[in-house]
Order: sequence, then structure tokens, then C-alpha cells
Amino acid sequence: MNKTNKLISSLLLSGSILTLGLTSSIEPNDIVDSKQKIDAAADNHSNITMVAATVKYKVTINGKPVSLHNSSIRIGPNHILPAKSFIRLLSGTTTFNSKTKVLTIKSDGTTSTIKQGSKVATVNGKKITLSTSAQAINDVFMIPHDLVAKATGTKVSISTSAKTIEITQASPIIPSRIKTKYQGHTYGADNQYQYDKTMAYVNNYFKNYKRRFVFGFWQHEQYVDYFKNGVKVPLDYISGDDYYEGLDAAERWGEDLRNNKVPYSQIVKVAEVELEARDFLRVAPFYSRNVDDYDVYSAYHILYKRKGDSDSYAHAQQIVFDMNGYKTRVVSIPPFSWLEVQINGKWYIQYDEYWGDTWRLSTSSGIQ
Repeated sequence: MNKTNKLISSLLLSGSILTLGLTSSIEPNDIVDSKQKIDAAADNHSNITMVAATVKYKVTINGKPVSLHNSSIRIGPNHILPAKSFIRLLSGTTTFNSKTKVLTIKSDGTTSTIKQGSKVATVNGKKITLSTSAQAINDVFMIPHDLVAKATGTKVSISTSAKTIEITQASPIIPSRIKTKYQGHTYGADNQYQYDKTMAYVNNYFKNYKRRFVFGFWQHEQYVDYFKNGVKVPLDYISGDDYYEGLDAAERWGEDLRNNKVPYSQIVKVAEVELEARDFLRVAPFYSRNVDDYDVYSAYHILYKRKGDSDSYAHAQQIVFDMNGYKTRVVSIPPFSWLEVQINGKWYIQYDEYWGDTWRLSTSSGIQ
């Protein structure tokens, strides 16, 4: 099994790719052999079918392509959408009461509420019956597409065949009111306060940051030989040989970078930035997804609240690469997210120590 297949297998085994919708309403093509289903979902989400596939939808607002967190979630026949991702995209806000299981949406003077499991919502105090019920799936609160429309004053059209979500509104929609510094990235912040606090934390950290960087560190000679001199790793090298094990470590770290003929100086630079990101994240320990009102954590949450998930981890990494001039994006296939960095026109997945190999050429379309 090659390394790419190993990566895909590990993702599937971790249950990171999922389908949303009722088992009674999933389209035939969405269902795989029962042996591929993940039985662990049965206890808390008996109405969810976990499968080894996902579909990405292209989202447009007034004809203009946009991107959002969790857009990799499959949109089922009943058209339930991730509430926070879509409402925030349309400049609204969401809050979830974990005790009453009620989601509140506020958008341009309109207040809407809906309870988990219900298909009846209130919009400015008036009850309306929706096409399907709201559901919490893998800690992501999903709402019917018609509630998104009613709550934000938009028209939402979904095509399952074309895999598109078209949103239209009479007046232009402002995707984000947050003033940002790099590439329009908010790093998951819900408002300007969170964004500014995050950047203040980052600036203070790197103001005092000192670290001597050596490419490959104690395996410097092997990294130079592998990336600069083109030395290959013998297929039959004997474990225990320090030199060949160093070459193997270099290959596992950046084989795709060398295969794609990325210049040596660029490879060294990206390794240095990666080290800076790792050092920075040592002050922000990795946390598992917590069950509360957030379906996407931000860099702010992991830096100031000490709570988060792979979303917040990826956003915190993203800041460091953005500061160093790289084009980046955060990709989500719930329940996991990761950072991708563009080098010479190609996207590479930036994994941390929790994911195994570091650099791998991405085949994901990615969004941010």
C-alpha cells in the first residue's frame, strides 16, 4: 500500500468522512456496502449512516463563488445545511443553548429560533413549518435550507445533480465584516474583538521568539543530500543505519516537494516556517472536539479559552504561514480540518504530529 493510500485509509478508519441525512432518505448512490459503515455512530446517532465518501458543493452568493467552513458535508435529499457556517457567511450570528437544545439566529434585525429535532421554527415571533427538522450531527447543528432563507432574507436553491448551492438576495451580502490582515482570513473568529485579540497574541509571541534553525537538525547531512544532492533512499536499507534512516525521514517529510521539483531554498524556508508554527502551537495544546454551541472552533478559542479541535489547530497554524507570505487555506471534512499551503502553484497538506507524515500533495479542492 503506498503512502497516499495509507493516509486515505487512516482518515477512513478515524471516521473523519461522513454523510448527513436520515437513513430512510439517503439516495441509493450514497449508500455503500454495510461492511463499510461505522457502527460506532449507532449509540448516539442511530439515524446517521457513516460512509466512506463525501460530496463537496459549490456555493455562490448573487452568482459569485464563495467558500465556508464545513462545505465538504454532503447535502442530503432533505437539504439540511451547517447552521453556523451558512449563517455566518451571510453576516448573521448563531447561539445554541445546550440545555434547551434551541438555536437562535440573528440577521439584520430578524431573530429566528428552532429546537433540535423540530421542523417548526419561529421567525420574529411567527411560527413556520419547514421542509424537514433541525438536527445535530457529529456536533454540527444542521438546519433546513428554507430556514436559512427565512432567517437571512435570501433565496436558497440547491441542485443535488449539479452539486451547487445558489444564494440570492436583493441587496449585496457582505461575507465578513471583520477587518483582516492576511488574505481575508479570519482564523475562525466570530467578530472583530476575537480577531484582534488573536493577532495581538500572535504578535506578542513572535516579538520575543528566538530559535536557531538547522534544516533537518541532527539529520542535517541526510536532508541536504536528499533534497539538494538527489540522494535516494535504498529500498533494502537495513534498519539501524543512522544515515539511511535520516534519508528515509527526509523522504517521509517532503517526498512530494522533491518530486515536484520545488527549489532547495524554498524547501528549507518552508521547513523553517513549519518549525515556527510548531513552536507556536506548543503554547496551544491540541484539544478534542467539545460538545457545546460551537461547530467550528477558532484560533482565538484555543489561545484564550484552551478549548478547540482540529479547526482551531489548523487556523493557528495558518496564521504563521500567512505571516510568512504563503497562500493558505483550511480544508474541512468533518469532523476533521487541516491546513494546506500553496508552493509553486500546488497545494500541500500541512499535517501536525497527530496526523503522521508532514507534507503530502493534496488532491482536495479545499476551501477557506
